[in-house]
Amino acid sequence: MPLLKILSVLSLVALTTGCVSSAVEPQIRFGVEALVPPFESRDDNGQLVGLNIELGNALCAELKSSCVWVDQDYASNIEALEAKRFDVIMPMTATAARRERIDFTENLYPLSSRLVARQGSALQPTAESLKGQRIGVLAGTSREAFAKAQWQPAGVTVRSFRFNDQLVASLQVGEIDATLQDSIEITHALLAQPQGQAFAFAGPALDDPMLGSGVAMAVRKSDTALRDKLNAALERLNQNGQYQMITQRYLPAEAVDSPIYFPNGEGLPFSDAVRIGDTVYLSGVLGSGADGELVKGGIGPQTVQTMENLRAALQSHGSSLDNVAKCTVILADIKEFNAMNEVYKRYFPADRLPARTTFAAKALVLGARVEVECMAVAVR
Repeated sequence: MPLLKILSVLSLVALTTGCVSSAVEPQIRFGVEALVPPFESRDDNGQLVGLNIELGNALCAELKSSCVWVDQDYASNIEALEAKRFDVIMPMTATAARRERIDFTENLYPLSSRLVARQGSALQPTAESLKGQRIGVLAGTSREAFAKAQWQPAGVTVRSFRFNDQLVASLQVGEIDATLQDSIEITHALLAQPQGQAFAFAGPALDDPMLGSGVAMAVRKSDTALRDKLNAALERLNQNGQYQMITQRYLPAEAVDSPIYFPNGEGLPFSDAVRIGDTVYLSGVLGSGADGELVKGGIGPQTVQTMENLRAALQSHGSSLDNVAKCTVILADIKEFNAMNEVYKRYFPADRLPARTTFAAKALVLGARVEVECMAVAVR
């Protein structure tokens, strides 16, 4: 065959191959454990249904890709993601420990972790209240990690379950005393069911960095391009209203808007903090030491102690000084404005100073020289 004809044939093959290749629709492979209604489960026909399934399909459509759903046990999904069994874990809570291994998109929706026990049990979600009790958690979840790290060393027995129906059954027959769960999941699985009438939420929702603040999608650390595409698609769903149309069918309004209150530890008539979504509102903080007394030395030492107390309060509620958006500073004497500023500015980077209001009052509680309250964003 002449060389020119051979080249022509090869060119035709290359063009044909290129056309076939370009016609192949890109895919996004989601790993999912379809056992958690109303988030992800299968209907009577075996079809995947639920909030996360609808969000995933909407994201794929936005990215002009096809969704491939891969059944995956939740407890081992990080290992499966790293082994490239699929491309995205749907869903997963972003925590600092998990971020060491994998990456996350922006949150899909808020998360609320709460203790559930028999009505009248008087249990609270604290290590002191749960000492000697048996607490059930789902294996592989951030709640399992939290309970084992924060409660187990204090004498709480933490039992892990692979499936929620097994956990719920153990709670009903008294094999465990309480369970730490996602509030929507446990409401659907137990509290909203006839057999769940004897159970209720025990105490307020927990606020701890180990538990995370919302539900996201997880990708491999090397897949930053996929992460960014998913984030961009999620933003477009927000802009065009599809996100709201999907989530409002599954998430109660309080899942997004209801405040979480953290009562004052001394029984005073205010909360030390209130959290709404990712926003943390702190009550005023004084320059009191560990003994509850104001530190001595006037405005300088009191401002230092106030800012240290503020740092601790933010950390205990899932935020930090780096995430403060707005502060109000109240002085007993406006003439101490400059002295307060000299200390205050050391606690924030020069290019990330919070918005602020400062004024003087005739007197502050306990005779304090300064009081500071702040609003901050929870750390994701």
